[in-house]
Amino acid sequence: MKTPAITANIDEPFSKVEEKFRMKGIRHLPVVDAHDKVVGLITQRDLYKIVPPHRTLEGTYHYDAEMLNSFILKYVMTKDPVTLFPDDYLASAVEIMARQKFGCIPIVDSAGKIAGILTETDILKFLARTLLQ
Repeated sequence: MKTPAITANIDEPFSKVEEKFRMKGIRHLPVVDAHDKVVGLITQRDLYKIVPPHRTLEGTYHYDAEMLNSFILKYVMTKDPVTLFPDDYLASAVEIMARQKFGCIPIVDSAGKIAGILTETDILKFLARTLLQ
């Protein structure tokens, strides 16, 4: 898993979600409350479904921050996502992700606070290292 997880605060403007995806090169953001407890999840795919980017004359893609901020994160995120604990088995995560077609699972501590995030890419990198040994 990746630690610390990059997160979005439930009260952040929606444009900050797009900015984090773009600037950090990530596709999944656990959404946390003021106490760092996981309350939701937003993915890059969710963002594309909510509002697609505009193509510029130069051929690049751009989001209008004002348009993004017309959406409220707590209403468009996936609420109460499946989470696991740091000491849960990787096999459990793989089984859940495969069955539910999840791209990630937030990892939380016993108080529900974000501890990290496990993504499909993390699992594939682990498998590659293990198989190449």
